[in-house]
Amino acid sequence: MTILRYSKGTNDFFTNQIMDQLFRETKGSLQNSEQRGVSLNPRTNVVDEKERFVIEMLIPGFAKKDVVIKVEDGFLKITGEKEEVEDRTYLRKEFSATKLERTFKLSEGIDQENISAEVRDGILFVSLPKAKVEEPKIKEITIQ
Repeated sequence: MTILRYSKGTNDFFTNQIMDQLFRETKGSLQNSEQRGVSLNPRTNVVDEKERFVIEMLIPGFAKKDVVIKVEDGFLKITGEKEEVEDRTYLRKEFSATKLERTFKLSEGIDQENISAEVRDGILFVSLPKAKVEEPKIKEITIQ
């Protein structure tokens, strides 16, 4: 592999040819993965707050009606699917996020009955309240 230093001038034409070749070669594999319905694995932050954990997930372009959140068998599963506009003619298409999927294992310290979620500015916020930890009752036994 040859590494070229980029500079404006004589290398512009050559660099553009290499980039065009790269896009031509990868175009077929990208289209095949798109046709198979490869899911987006969205970027996620998990924040530990005092009373809860908060999952912050980037879901740009997805409306709240496109996203489904389920708790099943101790797992939190977030999936989404949206329809792609078919009647468009692209001159260049570098992304296509029509599906997303992410699964999290829930610990026993999560109150699974009170999980809530909201979407703001392309970010999904899932609130996972911490379960109330009951203090063990201490009973003093008098000696007879």
